[in-house]
Amino acid sequence: MRSVSFRYYFTLAKLALIVLLPPVLLALPADFFDHGESICLSKVLFDFECYGCGMTRACQHLIHLDFENAFAYNMGSFIALPAVGIIWVQWFFKEMRLMRLYRTALNSKLV
Repeated sequence: MRSVSFRYYFTLAKLALIVLLPPVLLALPADFFDHGESICLSKVLFDFECYGCGMTRACQHLIHLDFENAFAYNMGSFIALPAVGIIWVQWFFKEMRLMRLYRTALNSKLV
């Protein structure tokens, strides 16, 4: 079984990721993901775009409030991005609760 201190620091690292990733995506230009080869298996193997093709590019444009390009890449981003945002906030609060529990356990061990 892992020690409480390992779990505490791992949860702290996850919280850092949760907090830092949105500002990093906002700091990147809107067209950051627009160039390069596709990594979608349906596009690479079958030359057929799936329903998720363009979702990353669309969400990046949506983050920058470029609605026209976001819609052009994938209209599902208008549903997916808010859903991911809600899940992201729930994940943040779950990790905060865990961190408080681990901190309490660590403090009780030290006393």
